[in-house]
Amino acid sequence: MGKIIKEYETEYNVGDVVIFENNQRYLEVGVIEGYYVEDGNFWFNIRISPKFVYTYTNAGDIAEWDIIGLVDSSLKEKCYKKIVNGN
Repeated sequence: MGKIIKEYETEYNVGDVVIFENNQRYLEVGVIEGYYVEDGNFWFNIRISPKFVYTYTNAGDIAEWDIIGLVDSSLKEKCYKKIVNGN
């Protein structure tokens, strides 16, 4: 039996805090919680609050090209705590 392995590369990882454009073209900050690859494109599940995650199910797919960039250093920690824990 053979095995085919496809390898994809993205700039972003689970746990990264990112700035992105949502479907209404507003800028938001969120934490990447997961992703999937379809036709070679990355689609991310991004949490923006303790109670809401943009996912395919709620029509909130965020494509890799919708992500503007990473939030780094101490600001990343502050955003992460606020988004995930609400404090």
